[in-house]
Amino acid sequence: MRVRPGHRRLTTCVVMLLYGALLANSQDRSLPAASMELLTLRSKIFANTRTIRVWLPPAYHQASQRERKYPVFYFTDGIATFHGRRLDRIAKQLILSRKIPPTIFVGIDNGGSTRESKSPGSDRANEYLPYPDDSLLPPVPSPQGKLFPAFLEQEVRPLVESRYRTTSTIGIAGASYGAAIALFTVMEHPGRYQWLLLESPSLYIANDALLRRSETLQNWPSRVYVGAGTNEGEGDAKREMVDDVTRLAKSLQNRTTTCLVVVQGAEHGEDAWRMRLPAALEFLLGDEPCTKATARISDKARKSGSQATSK
Repeated sequence: MRVRPGHRRLTTCVVMLLYGALLANSQDRSLPAASMELLTLRSKIFANTRTIRVWLPPAYHQASQRERKYPVFYFTDGIATFHGRRLDRIAKQLILSRKIPPTIFVGIDNGGSTRESKSPGSDRANEYLPYPDDSLLPPVPSPQGKLFPAFLEQEVRPLVESRYRTTSTIGIAGASYGAAIALFTVMEHPGRYQWLLLESPSLYIANDALLRRSETLQNWPSRVYVGAGTNEGEGDAKREMVDDVTRLAKSLQNRTTTCLVVVQGAEHGEDAWRMRLPAALEFLLGDEPCTKATARISDKARKSGSQATSK
C-alpha cells in the first residue's frame, strides 16, 4: 500500500456559518430574485439529521413559470458550496446572462454538519470515503461511503423531487473527498447522471481504487469536468494530484466529453474551486467547449499570478 505524503492536509474543513449572514452576502439586489430554501432530512441510512440547501433559479416562483420543470445539480459539502464557492451568486449570474439554463442547485450538508456530529472531520470522511484512506489522521478504518449513493438516490432525491418541479436530468459535483464520493456515486449508477464536476478529487485512496475502476467503466455522464492545481498539499502530493487527474481524464477521452483544467500554482481550497466554478458550469450545462472554459479560467488565473492549462 502506498502512503502518499501530504494528502492528510488536503481534507477540507467545513465551517458552520449563520445562514442569514450567508444569504445576505450572496445576494445581489440589482438582479431578479432567486431563492434558497432549507430542508431538514433525517437519514435512516446514516442515522443522522442534516440540512439540504435548495437554490431555486430566478423566476421559479413566478406564475408564468408554474408549469416549467428544471434539471437538478447536486453538490456535496452543502455549506462550503454556497459560502466558500458562492454557488448561489455564480449560478444566478450565469442564468441571467443566458450562459447556462435555469437549474436547481442542491447543496447536501456533509456528515460533519449533522446535528449528531461530535467529530466533524471524521464524520465527513466517514460518509465520503468508499474505501479507507491510510493517510488520514485520526484514522477512519471502516468508512461508510459506500452507502452514499443509496443515501442520495433513496433519501435526498425523493425529498427534493417531492417538493420541486424537476426533470429527470441530474448532475453531481464535489471537491476533495466530496469529489471522490461523487465519482463513486456515478460509477455505482452508470448512465443516470448527465453531468459530473470534480474538483481536486482524492483519487489516491485505497491504492488508486477509484482510478482503476474508472478505467473499466463505459457508461459515463455526457459531460465531465475535472479541475486541479499544481500546488495542492505538500511534497509528492503536488505532483500526484496532477498525475491522478490526468490519468482519469485520459481514461475518459473516448467515452465521454471531458474537460481537464490544471491551474499552475493553484492550491487545495475554496478560493481555487470558486475561481474555476463559473467556467466549469458553462462547460457542463452550457455545452461550452473546454478550450473556452480554460480560456476563462486562464484569464482569472493570470490576475492571480497563475496559469491554466487544459489536457
